[in-house]
Amino acid sequence: MKHAKGMKRTMLLMTLALLLFGARAEAQDWKEALKKAVTSAADEATGGKLTGMAIVGAWEYTGPGVKFEGEELASKLGGAAIESSVAKQLTRAYEMVGIREGACSFDFDSEGGFTARLGSHDLSGDYAFDASTHEITLKISTGRIPLGSVPGHAYLSGEELLLVFPATKLVELVESLGQKIEALGTVTKLLENYENVYIGFAFKH
Repeated sequence: MKHAKGMKRTMLLMTLALLLFGARAEAQDWKEALKKAVTSAADEATGGKLTGMAIVGAWEYTGPGVKFEGEELASKLGGAAIESSVAKQLTRAYEMVGIREGACSFDFDSEGGFTARLGSHDLSGDYAFDASTHEITLKISTGRIPLGSVPGHAYLSGEELLLVFPATKLVELVESLGQKIEALGTVTKLLENYENVYIGFAFKH
């Protein structure tokens, strides 16, 4: 059984290598091939390294992001119903501080730096990504937000990037852009009895 699993992993990695490095030499073609290769199975097979490579680039906000760590938790929470309720409250909260499609973006460079636009606020700083855990730490050095290091998680599949945070950190991040927001209080109350639920943003290229 272990041998079969190992063979499957080896074949997957070989396929990815051919896709990433044996296709075309142009940088843009390589980046596009890389992003298409990042599925959950491929990312797991490479210990999260595919996400670490493919996160580099410019990302445009498409809507709220919700991530359940573990299928059992998602099932226990009623998965889709909880996600829908949280997303609706987050959309309302984000719009109050100007975060909407066309007004929110992140750009990660290959040297560990990032720039971001959240509504009318521009931020920049450094980031560190741990491939094995998908943990990402944003060290904000400029902008209005006085939060210093903000811990979160990054997950990438194809052209979609989820950038999510513990509920309390997400509330701090959003409310630092403006006033206290009632919709965020509703979200934290909904999730306060659960661990390993992360909320934030969804992006695409």
